[in-house]
Amino acid sequence: METEIILHRGYKGKYLENSLSSFENAIKENKSFETDIRVSKDKKTFMIHDESLDMLLNAKGKVIEYNSEELKRVKYLEDGSHLVPFEELLNLIKDNPTYSEKIFVHIKQLWNIKSVMESLDSLDFDLSERLRFFACDDITLGLVGTMKGHFPEYKVGLHLTENSPYKNEEHFERADFIWADEITKENITPEVVILAHSLGKPIYAISPELIPESVFNEHIERRWKELI
Repeated sequence: METEIILHRGYKGKYLENSLSSFENAIKENKSFETDIRVSKDKKTFMIHDESLDMLLNAKGKVIEYNSEELKRVKYLEDGSHLVPFEELLNLIKDNPTYSEKIFVHIKQLWNIKSVMESLDSLDFDLSERLRFFACDDITLGLVGTMKGHFPEYKVGLHLTENSPYKNEEHFERADFIWADEITKENITPEVVILAHSLGKPIYAISPELIPESVFNEHIERRWKELI
């Protein structure tokens, strides 16, 4: 059964999160990565983790308060690069045919999925075998239901937290894979691993650099292999 540690926010460990350089280098190194998507006022899709632009970019306010043309002019404070539209990321993947890994897209709000699918429908190539979708916390089941009901060609994951009520066969069966997010000892227990293995569900997680107390911050690859 497939298990894998996924690069976080593009290639955050080495490059500016969700930036064009982070995507380019993840693709160059042929690594799977996770990224985040937000929707503009005119329902266009951009790769950014935070709801607000304030922390990393030269603009103030929320993504949803700007239209797409305005967001295309927004720059990262660190290196002056632009905010990446989803279509640009998709075309980057298309233009690198030797890239063979997976892209995990974090859906922040359920209503965003319509805009995401419209972006995908506008393309002349199929990425259904490469893209994976997930949502966290209280909307994870809603996304699983939406994707299975309306977009079954794409794989969707079930997110688990420490006290998740979804650590059972009924919920695991509904999803295509288990998403551990920023892995900790508490949310991926031996019982979770055994259940996922028994049902043939892959387990994926992102590197836990934002959780200093995670037991996986040292020797992550070895610890991951020991757990799985």
